[in-house]
Amino acid sequence: MRALIVCFALLTAACGFSPMYSPGGGGGIGPVTVDSIEGKAGHVLRTELTRLLAVDNNSGATPAHLNISLLETIRRLGIRLDESATRAELTLIANYVLTPPNGQAVRGSVQTVVNYEIPTAAFGEIAAQDDARERAAETMAQRFRHELALRMAHMRSQQATPESQPQ
Repeated sequence: MRALIVCFALLTAACGFSPMYSPGGGGGIGPVTVDSIEGKAGHVLRTELTRLLAVDNNSGATPAHLNISLLETIRRLGIRLDESATRAELTLIANYVLTPPNGQAVRGSVQTVVNYEIPTAAFGEIAAQDDARERAAETMAQRFRHELALRMAHMRSQQATPESQPQ
């Protein structure tokens, strides 16, 4: 078993594998500034993204710029006989534009779906919806962190290879 682990480690090192989040060797996301985002979910998303990206924003380099627009939809599920819903599905779709300091803007989209139960108590749906919105925004911030790491690593690899640069 130990021999298998050692062989795997040697093969991984030999193939040019480098961790995406490693601080050495140009890894990590790098500094990113996030524009204000409209709505309750936008506020939670921006706050959570700022917290998650704070580690990478200490380098002193020129930051990339992230502009996000959110689209929120709610779909009612689990209809009772009296035509009232018992469950709902909240979908957040974030369309973004990432503009690095010295490169072309990259466009993309991140989506998160959260389900919640609709209580029968008065004003219970509002509280359940707000909780679902907050959970969706926090989940989306984690997905954004992974998406940004992939995008930045891809940009760095394109800048490092001479054949991808126009002559």
